[in-house]
Amino acid sequence: MFRGIDDVDWASMSHAYTQSATDVPELLRGLASHDPVRREVALDGMYGAVHHQGDVYDSTVACIPFLFELIGNPAFADRGAVVGLLCSIALTADAVEEAYAGDEDDEDFTGFDEDDEEEWLRHSFAARVMVRERAGAFLPLLGDPDPEVRAAVADALARLHPDPAGVFGALCDRMPAETDPGTARSLACALGTLAERYPVELGTEAARVLQDVVSGTPDPRLRMTALTRLARCAPGELPPDTADIALDVMRLAHEADELGPPPAPPERPHTNTLISHVRELHAEHRRSLDLDDAADLLEELDTELRDRVDLRCALLVGQLGSSAPRRRRHAVGMAGRLLSGWRAPDDEPLQALARLLTDDDLRVQKAVLSELRHLAPAAHRVSEEVIAYLQTWEHRPLEADTPFASLAVGMAFEVLALQGDDRVVPALARILEAVEIPGQLARWIRAFGPEGAAPLGPVLHNRLAGLDNRTPSSDQGRLIDALGALQDPGSVPLLTRVLAEAEQVCTTKDALRALSAFGSGAAAEALPVVGQLWEGDSVADEHRIHVAHALWALTGDTEAVLPAVRASLRSRMWSERSAALDLISSLGRSGAALAPGLREMIGAGHTPAKAAIGLWQVTGEAEETVPVIVTEWSATAGQRPGMAACLAAMGPAAAPALPLIRAELASPRRHTNDDSTGNMRYDVAADVALQTDCRRVLAGFGEHTDTPVR
Repeated sequence: MFRGIDDVDWASMSHAYTQSATDVPELLRGLASHDPVRREVALDGMYGAVHHQGDVYDSTVACIPFLFELIGNPAFADRGAVVGLLCSIALTADAVEEAYAGDEDDEDFTGFDEDDEEEWLRHSFAARVMVRERAGAFLPLLGDPDPEVRAAVADALARLHPDPAGVFGALCDRMPAETDPGTARSLACALGTLAERYPVELGTEAARVLQDVVSGTPDPRLRMTALTRLARCAPGELPPDTADIALDVMRLAHEADELGPPPAPPERPHTNTLISHVRELHAEHRRSLDLDDAADLLEELDTELRDRVDLRCALLVGQLGSSAPRRRRHAVGMAGRLLSGWRAPDDEPLQALARLLTDDDLRVQKAVLSELRHLAPAAHRVSEEVIAYLQTWEHRPLEADTPFASLAVGMAFEVLALQGDDRVVPALARILEAVEIPGQLARWIRAFGPEGAAPLGPVLHNRLAGLDNRTPSSDQGRLIDALGALQDPGSVPLLTRVLAEAEQVCTTKDALRALSAFGSGAAAEALPVVGQLWEGDSVADEHRIHVAHALWALTGDTEAVLPAVRASLRSRMWSERSAALDLISSLGRSGAALAPGLREMIGAGHTPAKAAIGLWQVTGEAEETVPVIVTEWSATAGQRPGMAACLAAMGPAAAPALPLIRAELASPRRHTNDDSTGNMRYDVAADVALQTDCRRVLAGFGEHTDTPVR
């Protein structure tokens, strides 16, 4: 075994940790050991040093012939892991090419400048060439006795073999003969990979094969895998009853689980290695979340369906209504990811989610409420279900030593508060006498409106008065913001005292912002304290813009604050520029002298969308603003709500942006959804506001849409 390994000049080579790779032969021999612990340690060493974090060294390249020798010998175990290692080494060059996309079209990137690039880049391309030249050795292994080897080579062939048509035929020939369920799924994945990489040559035929697997196999997990790969490589070829197929697959998988677990994978040794540690952490994580293969496959299918919201919502509703508790639990998180990132075509998904508030499992109830907190601005249609849920707690004990925000009752209050449902205000006033101040209390009050939230005023006033405002406190900031949102004139003396005694800059800024909300009439008595801050030097330059905002709000003296606003517009600090733009939105036409500074911001690329909106607010002229909005609409999706509000206020001058507005309302995605994967949640409130203002723009031109805001 490993003939010639000692003839290699390992000492002249390196890897991640040493300039001499003399330890590599021992690692290679470890991979060929009959001792599973030694194999595990050797594999960890290969990934930890020779292929560290995906890097390729000269010693990595030198290992490739010996790794191929190892996988070709059926006398050795864990060869599937070695195939995976070879595949990872060869695909490093693909990752490099993606990073250099557009620099060279040559497959092996032969045109890069060796003098200017790191040496490891050259090794990456050399490794890919070596593995591809030897990739024919993978083909016979499709019939290897070891199912882990068969599964690994299917992926390697699809990604590395130079004859994709030949590989496609070999995979199709193997599929009917494959008896191992996991390997059969790997074969389906490999077919999908070929279809993605060679859509013109193989896409149509691969879609047909995957369709046959979906309709013809009795294995529910294989059907789901094929359906997922079809969604990824040929979404137009999905059957119309995709959701029904997937739900049937999940039912069959659940029934199979009830009959007994599938055969356990081969036992892996416990070793003091990163590989072993990560594997055990992953297994523990899955146990803690009660995950299984079927749930993984469902989430993968849901992800691959992307903008097919019709199918995704049908699938979601079916899962939420499942008779299997595990499926319902998993569907709650799936609902949050889908409904916060995409605009549902109807109310059924939200209603199906809210129906689970009647589930007997408190964990499910809390999970539903947690998701409804994200979805609250679009979930008014389920407020009655949340009210009914709150009523069930009248005679139920609360969880001991649990913060209010983490209680099911607290979550339900938050959902209704974020919807502005003032039916909960009387109860909330009593609760806020004792519990911790909610983090989004000011947002709740704005949703209720000053009149609806008025009963909260006395309790919040008393709680702030009882705090030592010389002591940093998150509660203090939340109470100050809340009283500013309430705008009760009776709180002005208290807020003025807090401002005068503040020792923390955050408290000063909070109090200034709160007093600014009252305006000159109600908060005139705060003017002396604000004036002292304006005339004195106790506030750092980067925070003077907040004093300027309060001074203007209390006096209406635009000329006095213009120098501070100009200075802040030129600041290197984004927070200071943003605060200046917030003040400009209040100044309106009286701030016309600031137009040159705003044009300068636009030219410099400093938050151009907000600067352009500010320019329109101070000049009333749309000619300069609308082109910036049209450009920035795609470049800065997060700014679309502000841009749409500006366009809605412009009237006929917004005409050039109409195609963008129509496209926005036609999109199934919420505006900040960039198709990121993972456990993402998006800002539903901002997206609902965006949709509302987009409809206002169209209505100004006599256009209307029947699709409700969701």
